[in-house]
Formats: sequence, C-alpha cells, structure tokens
Amino acid sequence: MFDDWAWKSYVNVMTEAKEPTPFKSKAQKRYKKLRYKNDIYTRNGGIKNKASGAPYSGDLQRFGTSSLRFESLTEEVIDGLDVSSLKPQDTLSPVLWDGKEIDSRHKMKLISIANDFVDSLGLDIEIKDILLVGSMAGYNYSEHSDIDLHIVLDFGEISTDPELLRKYFFLAKSKWNRNYRVTIGGHDVEVYAEDIGDDPVPSPTYSLMRDGWILEPSKEDVSIDYEGVVKKVKEKVKQIDELQNLQDSGNYEEAYNLSLAMKTKLRNFRKSGLDESGEFSIENLAYKILRRSGEIERVADILKKSYTSMREDDGI
Repeated sequence: MFDDWAWKSYVNVMTEAKEPTPFKSKAQKRYKKLRYKNDIYTRNGGIKNKASGAPYSGDLQRFGTSSLRFESLTEEVIDGLDVSSLKPQDTLSPVLWDGKEIDSRHKMKLISIANDFVDSLGLDIEIKDILLVGSMAGYNYSEHSDIDLHIVLDFGEISTDPELLRKYFFLAKSKWNRNYRVTIGGHDVEVYAEDIGDDPVPSPTYSLMRDGWILEPSKEDVSIDYEGVVKKVKEKVKQIDELQNLQDSGNYEEAYNLSLAMKTKLRNFRKSGLDESGEFSIENLAYKILRRSGEIERVADILKKSYTSMREDDGI
C-alpha cells in the first residue's frame, strides 16, 4: 500500500516549489534576507511597471527573484546544524592583523598578559616564547573564536615530573581564565602553558617574542568535511543527552562518573584531531560547534549538579 505520509510530503514539496515566495519552513524564513541579496533581476533604474517595461526610476527596484532561490548563501546548514562559522575567511582577523603583520599595540598587550600569568604563579621560571596559536592566527576565525596565547616554558627548570607539572599548569590556567576575563576586540584571551619539548600543533603559529611566523597560515588546499563534522557533533550530542537523562532520572552517581569521563574524552577528542590534522580536522571543528552551541557547558553543568545531588542524597 502506498505510504500516505510520503504522498503528502511529495504534494507539499511540489506545491511549495510552484509558489513565488515559498518562505514557510524555518530554514527558508531564516534565509529570506539572504534571498533578497540574490535578486538577479534587480537593475539600476528599476522598472516601475513590469507590464509595460516603463517608465524608469532612478532608484533600485526589485523586479523578481530566481526560482533557484538560495543560490549564493554564505551560511551552510546541514541536517539542521549551522556550520557557517567554520567557513574559512578571506583575510586574517582585522582585530589582530593588518595583512599578515600583527597590530603592535595588541602584541604588547598579549605579551603583558603572558608575563602577568607567569608572575601570578610565583615560580622562578623564564618564558622561552609566547605564541599566538589557532583560529585567530589563521583564516578559520569567527565571532566565537578565542585568542589562544601559548606560553612556552622549560618544565625541567621546575621539576623532573613533567606530567605533574602539566596538571598543575592546567589548573593554574583554568583558574586564571576564569578569574581574569580579558578581551581584545570582543575575543576572549585564553592562556595556556606548554613545555618547550612539546610537539608543535600543525596550526598557524606566530611568535610574539620573535615577532615572526613559525607556521604561516595558508588558504590553499583547505578542505572541510562538513558532513563528517555534523556526524561527529550529533554523536556527541546523543551521548550528552544520555547523561542528561541519567541526571534527570536521579542516577546521580552514574551521571557524575560518566560526565567526568565525557569531559576528558572531549578534551582528548579535540587534541587528537589537532595533533593529526590541525585546525580543520573533523574533531577540532566538531568541538568548536559543541562549544558554541552550549553542549560543552551542558556537560560541565551535569557534572556539577550530579555531584551536588549525589552528596545531598548521602546526607553530606
């Protein structure tokens, strides 16, 4: 027997396709303004009377729109997920750069922030380099991008246990970023401490101390697997939904343990992508969407609330 739902869907699609301005779905409504930019029939001195073709005015007038109504969109939506902010830009961020030359004022601000962070640690250690790394040093920045400031230290000058130091510096940078929210041009400055012996991430990198590129950004051969990114995002969101269900159903201990593991997995998930394929890896781009859509914050919220509820149940 013919599927009635499929037939109705077919009829709706065909009816919509024949309408001159079919802005009914949510996506179409979102793109209405963009469609106006695609008006391929608008001409200088637009035609006032379409029936006669005259007279002409001195103003721009809308005459009609292409039936291929969304042909030059700058925004990409795949399976309901907006991936437009992942699209590479034509130039480096004008907030920090003039061409490929860094703004001298912002360079000095970033160096000062790095020095302030190290001074706050109370350690007798020399800064080996200060690096600007990631999307704000490349072409894949967006309004959501942080300014990633990597401070290169020699961990061996402090301790013979580098892993213990990594944990210490991770906690120290988290506390600093939480307590001192510094922005430049609307972008948060995030500090990181790394060992001089760490393998470099294959990502655009600029040395503020040496005032030059270590790895210069390139727009050549940039390829983004949008569908792969969306698939990964949806997988992670499903897992986070499961954590949410555990918390909502009162399984606080399980929700706490799994959300703690999820937080670590997400961090390693992104790092593995950066290490293997750089800024445009599926893992890194998926992580960016998860963060921008509030999913990373949701994991932290589940972790916090589950722990509180778990201890309250224990009478603590």
